[in-house]
Amino acid sequence: MAGLVGASGMTGLAGCSGGGGDTGGGETTTESGTDGADTATETPSEEEMGGELVAGTQADVVKLDPHKSSAYSSFQVLDNIYQRLTVLDADLKPQGLLAKDWTVSDDGTSWTFTLQEGVMFHPPVSREMTAADVKYSIERILNPDTGSPRKSNFDPITNIETNGDYEITFEFEEPYAPFLYKLTTSYVMPEGADEADDYDVSKQPVGTGPFNFVEHVSKDHTLIEAFEDYWETDQDGNQLPHLDAVRFRPIPEGSSRVTNLKTGELDWIDTAPRSQASSLENASSVNFSNVPGTFYDYLGHRLDSEPMGDQKLRQAISWAIDRPSIVKGARFGYGEPTQDPVPPSSLWAEMIQVDEPYEQDKEKAEQLLEDSDYDGQQINIMVGQQYKGQVNAAEIVQEQLSGVGINVKVQPTEWGTMVSRLNEGDFQITLVGWIGFVDPDDMFYSIFHTGEKWNQTNYSNEEVDELLEQGRSATGSREERAGYYDDAVDMIAEEAPYTFLNFNDEIMAWKPYVKGFTHIPTGATRFKTTYKTDQ
Repeated sequence: MAGLVGASGMTGLAGCSGGGGDTGGGETTTESGTDGADTATETPSEEEMGGELVAGTQADVVKLDPHKSSAYSSFQVLDNIYQRLTVLDADLKPQGLLAKDWTVSDDGTSWTFTLQEGVMFHPPVSREMTAADVKYSIERILNPDTGSPRKSNFDPITNIETNGDYEITFEFEEPYAPFLYKLTTSYVMPEGADEADDYDVSKQPVGTGPFNFVEHVSKDHTLIEAFEDYWETDQDGNQLPHLDAVRFRPIPEGSSRVTNLKTGELDWIDTAPRSQASSLENASSVNFSNVPGTFYDYLGHRLDSEPMGDQKLRQAISWAIDRPSIVKGARFGYGEPTQDPVPPSSLWAEMIQVDEPYEQDKEKAEQLLEDSDYDGQQINIMVGQQYKGQVNAAEIVQEQLSGVGINVKVQPTEWGTMVSRLNEGDFQITLVGWIGFVDPDDMFYSIFHTGEKWNQTNYSNEEVDELLEQGRSATGSREERAGYYDDAVDMIAEEAPYTFLNFNDEIMAWKPYVKGFTHIPTGATRFKTTYKTDQ
C-alpha cells in the first residue's frame, strides 16, 4: 500500500505478511493486453460456472473507500469491485485494463488514454463509465481533503483534460516515466460519488469490476456477487466472472486458516504461515503456490538519533548480519537474501545491483566498530509485536550484532504505536518491511529522496536526489532509467540508512478444485477468471 499496515494496494509498509515500458524517444503507442493482468488459459465448462468461493484472509477489511484505504485486507476485496486504467500482470508489467490504449507525446510530458467502451458501473449508478469519471477519481485522490495515501503518486500532474467520453489526457511539467505504474494504484469511481444521495462510498463501494459489493459484517465476512453487466469475457467468449459470489472470511490465526482449508471449510487462503508452508507444499489435498514476492524486510537506521548518525556503525551492522540465516530461521527458507529494494522477480533486478554487497564479515564489522564513535551503549530495535516472523528476525539480528560487540535490545511494539513512531522519527533502529514496489521510482524515490513522506530514516544526499529525479524523468530506454538507480543504490549502500535483509516469498494455497486463479507477486487477489470444478 502507499500507507501503512500489513500491506498494499498494492504498495506499502509491511509488518507481516516499477519493471517498465519505455516511454520516450518519440511518440509511443501501447495497446492493452488481452483481459488485462488476469489472462487465464483455463476456461470452465457450463456446468462448472457459478457457485460461491470462500476465501480465508489474514485480516478483516479496514476501509471500503478505495482512495482512502491503506490495508492489504481491504484491497483484496476492493480489487474485485473497482478497476484501474492499468494493472500489473504476473510478470509485474503494466497492462491496460480500463485503458484500451495510450500515446505519449514526443517530449514525454503528455499522456493520452483511450478508454474501453461499454464499461458499466454497478447499481445504483448503473451507467457507462466515461473519461469524466477517470478525471474525477484522480482529482479526488489529489484533493488534500480526501487524505489519500496515494496522492504523491499523482502530484506531478499539472492538468487533466477530457476529450469526449472515451479519451483523457494527463499533462506534466516534465516527463514522468513511472506513470503507468502509478496508475495501477488508482481505482476509478463514479463522478460525484462524494455527493451521492443513494449510496455512501465509505460503506457501499460502487465500481466497474466483475463483482458487486453486497455486505460487510465486521470480523465475520464480506460478500461480493457477480455483476451481471460486467464488460469482459474470457478467451472463449464466456461472460466473466465465472463465480456467482466470493465470501471473504477474516481468520487472523494462521494455523486456523490452514486447518479450515484442509477440511474444506475454506476454498482459498492468503498468507499461509511459513512455519506450516512445507506441510502445505506436500499435502495432496491442497494446491500450494509460492512465488518470489515484493515484500522485503530491512533494518531502518534513524540517522538523526544517537548513535545511528555514525556511518561506520551502520556499516558495521551491515557487515555483521548473516542474511541467509535470517531467511532460514525467521522465514523457514521461504525467501531470498537481498542487498537492495529490487524484487528478485522484477524486470529491473539484473540492471540495478550493489557493486560491493554486504556479506557477513565479522572482522570487517569489528574494525569499523573500532573506528567508529560507538561506545557500547544500548540500541533499541523496534519491531511489530504481532508479527512473529519479524520479531524472530530481530532476535537473530540481536544475537549476530552482539557477536561483534554491538549492544542491541529487541523492542516489540504494538503496530499502531509503531507506525506513529516511524512517522515521527521516534526510533533508533526498526525492523519492518515494504511490499508491492515494482517500479524503481517506488523502490527509491519516496524512501530515499530528501524530505519525502516515507523517508523515515531522515536520509539525505544531494547526488542521490539528483539521480532519483533523473530516473523519474528519463524518457529513453529501460536501461537508461536503470543506470540512474544503479548509481544511486551504490551510494545508498555505502551510507547505509537501511540494512537490507531479505525478500519474502508470496505464499497462497487453495483446494485442487479451484481453477483459473493467477498468483501475482504483489499479493493482488482477483477472482474474475476463477471457477470451481466438481469437488
